[in-house]
Amino acid sequence: MVAQGRLFVTDRVGDQERLTALDASSGALIWQRPNHVEFEPHSVGRRHGNGPKATPLVSDGNVYSVGIAGWLQCRDARDGRERWHVNLPEAFGAQRPLSGERAYVNGTENVIVPIGAGRGAPVPLFGYTGSPTVANSLLITSVGGERGGTIMAFDRQSGRVAWKSLSENVAYSSPVVARIAGVTQVVVMTGPRVVGLDVQSGRLLWSHPFQIQYDESISTPVTSDEWVLVTGDGHPLTALRIEHRGEQFTCAVAWENYDLSSYLSSMVVHAAHVYGMNDDGEFHCARLSDGKTVWSGGEHGYYCTPVLAGEQILGLNDEGALLVLTASPAAFRQRARMQLSDAETWTTPAVVGNHIWVRSAEAVRCFEFSP
Repeated sequence: MVAQGRLFVTDRVGDQERLTALDASSGALIWQRPNHVEFEPHSVGRRHGNGPKATPLVSDGNVYSVGIAGWLQCRDARDGRERWHVNLPEAFGAQRPLSGERAYVNGTENVIVPIGAGRGAPVPLFGYTGSPTVANSLLITSVGGERGGTIMAFDRQSGRVAWKSLSENVAYSSPVVARIAGVTQVVVMTGPRVVGLDVQSGRLLWSHPFQIQYDESISTPVTSDEWVLVTGDGHPLTALRIEHRGEQFTCAVAWENYDLSSYLSSMVVHAAHVYGMNDDGEFHCARLSDGKTVWSGGEHGYYCTPVLAGEQILGLNDEGALLVLTASPAAFRQRARMQLSDAETWTTPAVVGNHIWVRSAEAVRCFEFSP
């Protein structure tokens, strides 16, 4: 996350998770705040690491972050001073005895993490991965737990709970706040479905079943006007049309596109077209109105969530390669391909102006590029 001339990143070294502020131009350390963490993922997730996966969020002078084991915190973006924190599994999880003070993988259900002397609580199998978002005075994020809501809102200044919504398993996707069918709402994928929630109360406005095995919905929903686009393992890119009359909302599948089926990667919408990469590494462009694929091309690995930069699409894959495409439905046009890291890159790059920041498994780098 780049804001106020600073780059905010999270990582893990040994048993310490760290939230770090760097000078965005030079990379010089401004401040760093560690927090002890005890978490090991299921073996399937070890390739992606055991550290934090949620992107920090900066708003109104504060930086918010969620650790892999559910340490939700708010700090002053200037000096890193803590304003508040909530240990999500301790506050909302089903507490149980835990011997040895060590986290352990509980089959294919969850990971039990220590929350105190002789006590543990469950967190999602691959940890908390959804990035938080803000709406007015609220910070909104996926929580879950026996005493929590699937999605929860916290007062941004105090950390007090504002609302809890739903009582089903969380997914690994991030919530988004968008104006859809004339109403600002929270759109998020849970374990069994995709939902729209009232921003101020968490009330369920609409939902659509979208179950992925082990509740592994990962990609972030994309919205545009009345459209909500979701995809997942074994599912096509699915366009939901949301309509609103009075207090009633309707949700209907408008179209499906199997060319853009993706387990991990999210999509981007630009000028009434959808762009993204599927699980075979191919990029596709589809019309938003009817879902028809208008072009296909490229071979870009396993994972890539594109970023729109003006009239260009920047696609950084998990192997550190950046693909630059023209954001046009006319044809697949590759402008450049370059290797930005020799280490794995599972994060979406940050782009501001003509600079791009890339976090790999080993380092953070800043590059200058020409539009």
